[in-house]
Amino acid sequence: MLRPVEMSRVVVAGSKNVMESVVEKLHELNLMHIVNYTGGADYFEQGKTMGKGKEFSENLIKLRSIERYLDIKPKAPDVRFAESQIVSQMDDLLGRLANDVTSTYERITAIEAEVKSKQDQINALRPLAAIDLPIELYSGYETLAVFVGTVESAVDADVAKVAPKSEVFTGSVKNTNVVAVFVPVEKASEVQAVLAEHGFAEISVPKLTGAPDVAIATLEAEIKRLESEKEPLQKKLKDLKKQYEDIILAADEYLSIQTQKTDAPLRFATSENAFVIDGYVPSADYDKLKSALESTTGGRIHVEKLSESEMEELVEKKGEDIPTKIENPGIVKPYELITRLFAIPEYKEFDPTLLIFVFFPIMFGMILGDVGYGIMIILVLMMLKKKFRTEGWTQLINIVMIASVWSIIFGLIFGEIFGPMGLWGKIFGQLPHEEILALEESGRFFGEGVFGPLGRIGPMGMFPLYRLATNAVLMLIGVSIFIGVLHCGIGSILGVKTELNYGEKKHAYFERLPVLIFQVAFALLLLGLVLGFMPLVYLMGLLVVVAIVMMVMGPEGVMGATHLPFYVSNLISYLRLLAIGLASVGVAFAANKLAFGVIMPMLSGGEHLTMVAYIVGVIVLLVVHFINLLLGILSPFMHPLRLHYVEMFTKFYSQHGGGVEYSPFGHVRRYLKV
Repeated sequence: MLRPVEMSRVVVAGSKNVMESVVEKLHELNLMHIVNYTGGADYFEQGKTMGKGKEFSENLIKLRSIERYLDIKPKAPDVRFAESQIVSQMDDLLGRLANDVTSTYERITAIEAEVKSKQDQINALRPLAAIDLPIELYSGYETLAVFVGTVESAVDADVAKVAPKSEVFTGSVKNTNVVAVFVPVEKASEVQAVLAEHGFAEISVPKLTGAPDVAIATLEAEIKRLESEKEPLQKKLKDLKKQYEDIILAADEYLSIQTQKTDAPLRFATSENAFVIDGYVPSADYDKLKSALESTTGGRIHVEKLSESEMEELVEKKGEDIPTKIENPGIVKPYELITRLFAIPEYKEFDPTLLIFVFFPIMFGMILGDVGYGIMIILVLMMLKKKFRTEGWTQLINIVMIASVWSIIFGLIFGEIFGPMGLWGKIFGQLPHEEILALEESGRFFGEGVFGPLGRIGPMGMFPLYRLATNAVLMLIGVSIFIGVLHCGIGSILGVKTELNYGEKKHAYFERLPVLIFQVAFALLLLGLVLGFMPLVYLMGLLVVVAIVMMVMGPEGVMGATHLPFYVSNLISYLRLLAIGLASVGVAFAANKLAFGVIMPMLSGGEHLTMVAYIVGVIVLLVVHFINLLLGILSPFMHPLRLHYVEMFTKFYSQHGGGVEYSPFGHVRRYLKV
């Protein structure tokens, strides 16, 4: 599971007489990752589209126009169709329905453009309503220049100075000065300069007639009429979408499949009479592929698997990437989403999905660590799962759901149900106050809760672990660093093996290995100092020196040792598992303290809670816990993601540029029956 699926390079060659049946079978098998022919071979050229390829492509474009007009997007299938049903209705979809949808959509677009134009005219006319002039008087002169717009201050006097024979009309709308200046054409430039000094902003007067108020009323009535015409058209498109959405998606899939098949020869090398297909197949499926192709063509085809050395030689010669097929068990599969978000591993690299499956939920649970929050998240996700059924959403929901289970587990360890001082003490009980004081005095206080009749369990009765207690914080610091050493250590080990897979021994032994030695030794050195165990400190100090010497001997020379602060910061970064969790606990603690310890007693004014105090306290409690829950989903998700991508993956992953995902020639049917 940590390695991508083993691949074999396969060449398929045959006569053009059997090309169509070979394409059909390859598409059905969905096994071969085809390497596109790019030329360079004598007597061969790139193949051409076969059969009805052009027709299928044009129909697909037409259908996708309908999808765009109806706002149809891929979704989880509600119903599946037989290919024959799609074929029989294709003419109707691309004819009658396409014309109906297109004409309706175009009319809606035209109405919207017309409404916008009229709205712009209204916006231009509103300021002119302050000037009592018919609209037609603002234009149509040969000897007069007209300036209409807004100004910051009065312009009459300054205009009169440069153009004595002028006429200025003014008005005011919402503290904005509106002017209409009529001047002889020969004075236009001088007046324009004067207006500019007063902050003149021109208004484009619509080509209308009559008083502005009347024109505005007419335009508003026209807009209303257009909107009333648009509404049933929009409803019509919604109804058409509802009626035809499933079959349109199925038709899209059918045409996509046909286009894939007819365009397939564009990826082949072909001569006048023959064709050659080059590609990769999972090694375990080679015999199945060969047998199926030979059976389909009656043995009139040659299928050959290249040796590993020949495959390597081709890859190095052409600079190609062997496709990576990552394959994980069902419960691990959702975490491939996190792997893909970063990069697909190269063929010779390790697939980190299993490691993410192990570490990510634990980190999430350790940060959130609350039974109540965990249950709430699971309930919300169960509702979302019914609404969002695409593959991506399903994977994301499953990732968070598994992580929430770990949040419940850590909630039991930490003794938290909606935070400390929440419901835990009321359900399971708490220690007597005298016992708490005694534990605090003896330095063995890890929390005040119990596990019901079991009391407190574990060494020194440290569980349930109250995360805000000093002893618990110290212990969680150690646990966080330990997870960091383990997490980074696994990354470094995989880094060493990856470099060896690429034949880079120097990088493996003097770049990756010293990081592993340094981080483990550094952590144990700190542990020795904390425990005061000096032999361990001296031994680990020696190993730290050895690691530094190895780094200096590595590919980067002395510069290799300059990365030491980065390796130390890698380990310190894992303290966020403690720190982010404490922030969440702090908010939950504050919510409970505020509601039960401050608001309710304050509003009650006595020993017995009043109804008002109870309602206000519960509202405050719910609001603060809701905000904390939202943050409790985001932070525990993002920070473990960061620890994987930055602290761990940098030790081994994508060191050689990332891989190409295995994409076999074929189609996984979603809307068509198999």
